[in-house]
Amino acid sequence: MVARFIFCGGGTGGHLFPGIAIALAIRKKAPDSAILFIGTRRGLEETVLPSYGFEFRPVKSAGFKNLGLMKKLKALFILPLGILEGLKTIKSFKPHVVIGLGSYSALPVMVAGILKRIHRVIQEQNSIPGLTNRLLAPFAHKIFISFETTAQHFPRNKTVLTGNPIREGLCHEKEKSPSDNTTHLLILGGSLGAHFINTLCMAVLPDLLARHPKLEVTLQTGKQDLPAAQKAFEEYGGRVHVEAFIEDMKSAYQRADFVIARAGATTLAELAACGLPAILIPFPYAANDHQTENARYYASRGGAILMPQSEISEETFTKTLENLLTDPEKLQAMATKMKALGHPEAAESIATTLLSLAAPTGSPS
Repeated sequence: MVARFIFCGGGTGGHLFPGIAIALAIRKKAPDSAILFIGTRRGLEETVLPSYGFEFRPVKSAGFKNLGLMKKLKALFILPLGILEGLKTIKSFKPHVVIGLGSYSALPVMVAGILKRIHRVIQEQNSIPGLTNRLLAPFAHKIFISFETTAQHFPRNKTVLTGNPIREGLCHEKEKSPSDNTTHLLILGGSLGAHFINTLCMAVLPDLLARHPKLEVTLQTGKQDLPAAQKAFEEYGGRVHVEAFIEDMKSAYQRADFVIARAGATTLAELAACGLPAILIPFPYAANDHQTENARYYASRGGAILMPQSEISEETFTKTLENLLTDPEKLQAMATKMKALGHPEAAESIATTLLSLAAPTGSPS
């Protein structure tokens, strides 16, 4: 029997890439499996999925949260259309399991899975679940979570702590010769960059680079801030590498000694698996302020430093960086604690469960 799976949701890398990691693990374990991704045309799916060899189909969907009355009514009107599309896709594709990755585009397909009595699974990336996964939780057969603290939001008899899946082979042990006493700082603002972090680093780093000649920096800016960052650091030549978007994250992580980043769940899962200590500046407008809760989880366990955006000044930021640059033992201790929080086996573990659910053991309810 060929196991057949539909992954639905996405829109952002934080939702999509864990799904890709699981799908790749399924394909490795059962190469003849059939896998389909369903999501929105407004997200990353159409551009990212072909490079992994996965089929993508769009579905009509719209968000509900933080919208005015008219947009909410429009979203409610669109939902039945999306459910009908989901029913048609399930009828033609005949999946054994439907996996919801969160975001509003997962909702119509998961509802179709309920109506068709297909096995339903949820993968929640963040410490605080989003609206879609909270609505779907009572109807799921399994719920995979990334943080211990997330269990309080879901039915415990269905919930499994796996960690957040990351792509296989993303992290390797850092190889550094005894004579290499450089410290490499990696700065990530997410796939689109983070203007606040970019501006802060452009203001603070030139002085630190002047005072720490062994400091090297890689900065992912996003497209908007790329020209300004290139100009700000042009005099430092090869010591500062500025990119709008880093394609080769494997190499970037391998070079890095510590990281400045937002606190998206996928980024944090990757940093933990790679054992990279971090200064975390959560995006303050994320839904339910979940990035702050994500960051607090890692900071409270010693792998990261949490710096809320509203509390940062150039002086406090400089002092925090200076403390890490002058205390390699502290950096190493943070790295060890960060590594202990990693779940590099998450994708494989979830894939094993999904393949068992796809086995012919009777109809789900």
